Amino acid sequence: MKILLMEFIGYKEWTESLGYDREWKIQDIQSSIYKVVNDEISRVGGFALPVRYDGLIILADGIPNKHLLEIYTKVKEISPTKINACIGYGKTPREAEINAHNCILNSLSDEPKFSIIHDENVVACHFDYNNFTSLTHELSFYAAYMRVMRLYSKLSESIYDFGGISQYLGGDNMIAFIDEDTLDKIIKIVENMDEIKVGIGIGKNARSAMAGATRALDEIRSKREDKWKIVKFST
Repeated sequence: MKILLMEFIGYKEWTESLGYDREWKIQDIQSSIYKVVNDEISRVGGFALPVRYDGLIILADGIPNKHLLEIYTKVKEISPTKINACIGYGKTPREAEINAHNCILNSLSDEPKFSIIHDENVVACHFDYNNFTSLTHELSFYAAYMRVMRLYSKLSESIYDFGGISQYLGGDNMIAFIDEDTLDKIIKIVENMDEIKVGIGIGKNARSAMAGATRALDEIRSKREDKWKIVKFST
């Protein structure tokens, strides 16, 4: 698996330089940077996870390094701080992210380290909270959100334990990226939890894997029979 990690250097100092009335400015700038990254990385087949916003995790399998360098350059042009970036490789997304982080920590320059790394298939998992619409009618807006966040916390811990990384995307949308060898573990988690179902997509890059996962989830919803389904795109 291949992860491009971008870290904004001096992020804390930059936020503190904005004065006391700064939080809305920070949110605005963070959103604008993420929009650029999301637009550019999706154009070449990747997928970005904002996680902490002082850094971005990009699923980079299937994307030539020249495209990753172009995206880094565009983000560098609009970033309020310096940016360091490294590509990490690992058997799992977790291992790849850790190696990318260690690369940044050990870097002696601000220039990105983009090694030539073999591409793997990407596996995306799109989770769905069962009966979420009716839940929002039974509970308040915020109480329903808290219910989903408790589930996300439980799921993300389990997924990280076997090498995956996950992201909450709003509503009842939760996604994870894993390696193909741990598919059976995702399926086991879903089969043992009454609240969720999952569409799983396998593709040459993260965007195609996400498309497969969403297609699988839509088919589950329409047939109302299975708790999980896999769709694999060869291109």
